Amino acid sequence: MSSPLERLYKTKLALLATVATVVGIALMLLAHWANGNAPWDWLDNLPVMDIGSALFTTGLIAIFFEYIDQADAEARANQRLRKVLVEEAPAIRDAVVDGFAFAPESLTNVASKQTLDRIVENTLGIQLGDKELAADAYRDLKEQIIGARQRWEDAHVSVALAPWKKGPASGNGSMFVATVVWEYRFIPSSPVLRFSCVSDLDTFRELSVDPTSTAAWYFVPIRDLDASSPDAFELVQVAVNGKPLRARRSVRKDGQVFTCNLDDEVSRNDEVTISYTYRVLVQRHGHTLHLDLAQPTKDFRAELWYGDCGIRRMNVIDYLSGPRQPRYRHLEASDPSPSVEVAYEGWTFPKGGVAFVWVLDEELS
Repeated sequence: MSSPLERLYKTKLALLATVATVVGIALMLLAHWANGNAPWDWLDNLPVMDIGSALFTTGLIAIFFEYIDQADAEARANQRLRKVLVEEAPAIRDAVVDGFAFAPESLTNVASKQTLDRIVENTLGIQLGDKELAADAYRDLKEQIIGARQRWEDAHVSVALAPWKKGPASGNGSMFVATVVWEYRFIPSSPVLRFSCVSDLDTFRELSVDPTSTAAWYFVPIRDLDASSPDAFELVQVAVNGKPLRARRSVRKDGQVFTCNLDDEVSRNDEVTISYTYRVLVQRHGHTLHLDLAQPTKDFRAELWYGDCGIRRMNVIDYLSGPRQPRYRHLEASDPSPSVEVAYEGWTFPKGGVAFVWVLDEELS
């Protein structure tokens, strides 16, 4: 069945041919009639007969030729188009690939998110030589990186350990006071900063993946201490772009929460530098202090001082998810200022971090 456009074209052609034929016949009749009438002899000086013959012939030929040659004309046009496409296909393909490779933002104008996902998976599958591995790797990447609401840059955390004076010096209930200082750059995803300390492990895991949670600490209850105790967790200071913020403390059954509101002039689309300090209690016989990265982080550095803590040896275990080898620096326990440091250049995935593991003097003696 012919398309509406094709039917319109045929109708216009037939109408034009009919008009040309009728006008041509009329002009030839007029020229013939004027040849026998003296008052109209002046028409003999005009090419009326020639124009009429031309219009009449054109009208007939146009209709005849169009209907006879239409199928062949379409076949010739299609053949020319296929020839052009075959000859120019490599150039068109290279132009499209180069355009997407050097101007990737143009992909967003012509492809949906689902199409972009398929492009990435297929490209990754070619590079890895395994489509199933590429699909799984890209799915994990989307969940950990693309789905993250924040990204930290130039993250630096320092920890200073000191004996806790309010408890026993050794044995059950002996503690270290850890003063933890964080600083990094990020784009806030929420106008509220929340710092939590909980004793429920499930709640801690939920807070660890909650994008509205700035920091969460898990405290194991011991003796009269639990996560709601001021000694167990204390937020010392919070500052954004060097400007201190006021924190509000609220106590709940399974812990405590400190809340800070960002100033109105801090836009959620602007990058800011945040620094905060908190003190927590760490069990001496726990032998471990974890520092976790809850968001994708670029350029991470962590350091810990442990002078006068009765620690014979300090080890660092990193679980930073990245292709590079971290850099370490150790100042042994015999040094006047013993410390350890680990640094990683580049991006790391969330749920990574470092763990400081120590051995006490009393355990070796």
